[in-house]
Amino acid sequence: MDSDSHKLDELLELTKENSKILHGMRRTQRWGSVFTIVYWAVILGSILGTYYYFQPTLQKYMSLFESSVSSIQKLQKTTSGIPTDAQALKNLLQK
Repeated sequence: MDSDSHKLDELLELTKENSKILHGMRRTQRWGSVFTIVYWAVILGSILGTYYYFQPTLQKYMSLFESSVSSIQKLQKTTSGIPTDAQALKNLLQK
């Protein structure tokens, strides 16, 4: 009888220790989840903040880029009328 009682006490002690360990693991998992959410919030917030801060500069450069593209397209339309081969140039000069 004493042996059974000792085994039950030992089993109860191991169960309590196991429960304590599992509760600690769960608490660690929760804190890990909280810190992961905070980590991504800081990263995404800094990206959005940087975009908001540099938006006027980006818009200025985008308008400059668009005007450059339109100027290049106008130049291509203008130069498309220029003959590229020697015979066409000779005919143009003889007129």
